Amino acid sequence: MFSKLRRFASRNVRQGCLTFLVVSLVLSSCTRTKPGAGKYSLETFMSVHKTWGASFSPDEKTIAFVTNRSGQFNIWTVSVAGGEPTQLTDFDDAVFFATWCRHENSIIFFRDHNGDENYHIYIMAATGGDPVDLTPGDSVNAIFLGWAYDGYRFLYQSNLRDPRFFDVYEYDLRTRESKLVYEDKMGLMVSAIDQDLTRLAFNRPYTQLDSDVYLYDVSQKSLTALTSHQGNVNFEALEFSQDGRELYLLTDKDSEFTYLIKLDLESKATTEVLRADWDVVWAGFSHNGTYFTTAVDEDGSVKLQVTEAASGNPVDLPTLLDGELSHVDFSLSELFMTFYFQGDLIPSDLHVVDLNNHSIKRLTNSLPKQIDTDDLVESELIRYSSFDGVQIPAYVYRPKGLASDERAPAVLMIHGGPQAQERRGFSSIKQWIVDQGWVLMVPNVRGSAGYGKTYYSMDDKDWGGAPLQDVIQAKNYLANSGYVDPDKIVVLGGSYGGYMVLAGLAFTPEEFAAGVDICGISNLTSFLESIPPYWEPYRNLLKNEVGDPNKDFLFLKERSPLFSADQIVRPLFVIQGANDPRVKKSESDMIVDAIRARDGVVEYMVFEDEGHGLRKKENVIKAFTEAFAFLDSNVK
Repeated sequence: MFSKLRRFASRNVRQGCLTFLVVSLVLSSCTRTKPGAGKYSLETFMSVHKTWGASFSPDEKTIAFVTNRSGQFNIWTVSVAGGEPTQLTDFDDAVFFATWCRHENSIIFFRDHNGDENYHIYIMAATGGDPVDLTPGDSVNAIFLGWAYDGYRFLYQSNLRDPRFFDVYEYDLRTRESKLVYEDKMGLMVSAIDQDLTRLAFNRPYTQLDSDVYLYDVSQKSLTALTSHQGNVNFEALEFSQDGRELYLLTDKDSEFTYLIKLDLESKATTEVLRADWDVVWAGFSHNGTYFTTAVDEDGSVKLQVTEAASGNPVDLPTLLDGELSHVDFSLSELFMTFYFQGDLIPSDLHVVDLNNHSIKRLTNSLPKQIDTDDLVESELIRYSSFDGVQIPAYVYRPKGLASDERAPAVLMIHGGPQAQERRGFSSIKQWIVDQGWVLMVPNVRGSAGYGKTYYSMDDKDWGGAPLQDVIQAKNYLANSGYVDPDKIVVLGGSYGGYMVLAGLAFTPEEFAAGVDICGISNLTSFLESIPPYWEPYRNLLKNEVGDPNKDFLFLKERSPLFSADQIVRPLFVIQGANDPRVKKSESDMIVDAIRARDGVVEYMVFEDEGHGLRKKENVIKAFTEAFAFLDSNVK
């Protein structure tokens, strides 16, 4: 259970410098479709809710979760027996996580302000009311890590002492006081905690391909390296065993893909637990250790398995059509199991299973009644050859009813990261694009996660090089498909994907009809020099991934779209959050100013209440509407 919280913190906050999470804005225009030409409006598609999380009330009669049903991500509750969910909070700022306190009717959650990613931990009554900030302070970033087994205490990390490093604190709900558990000066990040909060496992990343795990004994105040090794090997701690004697880790030692091992903390002997032909990405126990869950990323689809921990016998999971299960978890009593289910045609919804009678209830319904699933489009997983023969996986969505002699416009959507992965699953934006008559292609270009460590590292110090050629070859695939108009292929992306948009327009000026850049990097040197202070432990990792501003200045300048802005001849639409802590607003300002200085075609939207990407539905709709009009006027 803690591993899920740790993964949120490490992947979305601490290592966010590499895994950029943005709401990808996709814009469409062409001569054959005009705004509103699709069957459904943008507002209708945006009324599909996004939902995550599941935390049981102390009596296990109610579940708290997070959804943007109100237009912003807030806390809602729903009865385990089913029924209409109830909104608990109505904040302007997004809530990212919520957990119910076991011994009082309160909920703990964290949120930032206007997208600044300085998260604070709050507590509030589960019946509503004003929240109390447990981690106050300007520019403080604090993340909930996990509960003690007793339910009275929890750990959190905070950079209050030094903005560069995250210390670990224990908070006791009985005294409403915090105490320092570990003062960090090495750039270590908590990845697992034992049940009594007496042992902590830390991850220490050096590069994308090399990391270690450390064990900290709280009572002895001793730190021990557990995975000392030679060469490039990744180790990542996931979970302690119930008795605290073993630590479960992921590693890619002598393997292309990550697999699961357990380490005996006394003898230091390791045992292989699970190996697959793809990456094992997660493992964890239920509260009392009765169930053990693992997840494998199988070519972009996550395959879950739940077993009885003592016997290893598999637990039958619900069989539902046209989608896959994710985020399996259990109530503290282990009488209930929750999971999410989604597919290309089905938004992710929360379900609960009564493990006594194996009955299933769907607790949320994210798809509005006015959308007919028969009108939605399922993706096709394809592979195409890049310039050097490397096979690039991609998802292609084709509009329904496209005649054999029609040539539709197309959108190439490039994900952020770059160490992220596009996977199957419902997306309002993608479905809206296709409903408007566009073909949509979403490649996992080299550098994406999920396809082995060789593929993962192919973009190292090559931004704007071979990965951009992967995008060019994706464009060529579409141009030669027979169902795409080769003169109407638009590229768009956010963060790293936004960088790829700018690189495509600047370095290959004639390839794309237009570009849509969401918080993209225009100057690699200024980006690296303006990272948030709490990214300091990952500076060497960034140097290995992007380049060293001191040693690689000329190379970084060559690969920065800003210094080739005079080559941009295609229309560009830029979207930026004013409070973006990762890719500063200045990155967008500079590229826009450079294009305007030579009277190029560019339009710029800045949202004062957003950070890295767009969270609020109203802002997404506004950006889409204006960008759609821009492209409809300029893509001829």
